[in-house]
Amino acid sequence: MNTTNVYIILLAAALLPACKPQSQQSALTVDCTEALNAMASFYSYSTVDWCELDERYYRPYNADWPEDYETRFSPEFPGELIAPYWHRLQNARTFFHQQTLPLRAVAPAKAIRQLDRTEALFDTLFVRTVSQQYYLRLYVDAYEELMPREIDKCFLSLNN
Repeated sequence: MNTTNVYIILLAAALLPACKPQSQQSALTVDCTEALNAMASFYSYSTVDWCELDERYYRPYNADWPEDYETRFSPEFPGELIAPYWHRLQNARTFFHQQTLPLRAVAPAKAIRQLDRTEALFDTLFVRTVSQQYYLRLYVDAYEELMPREIDKCFLSLNN
């Protein structure tokens, strides 16, 4: 047996395992525990580590909301609070997106659409907050009104 035949046999032996049926090939496995925990932390305003989010992300333009949002700002809402709320919610949105990436890799399309809706809720929360007359717990109340329901929908869509 010459060396060419030996090389061909070795090459065939190396490629043979790659030819097994699709059902027998291993599936993508991703550990989503950390992603689920991070998503669950957004369930309540009090369980989000707002200080960590402020320290983790740098936003050079912390008032870069879309122009049409300005038409929704309430004249009674203090102008000096608008940019910090936007900054905080955009940091939270970025963190939420980054932490749910492992889920997006393995989740069905319906669950990914729900994750996208929940991510967009941070903008909705901003508009809901700054379009009302300001009071001390306005932001917390708006958060508690919107976010728990969306997080529940995320877990339900991932469960199916």
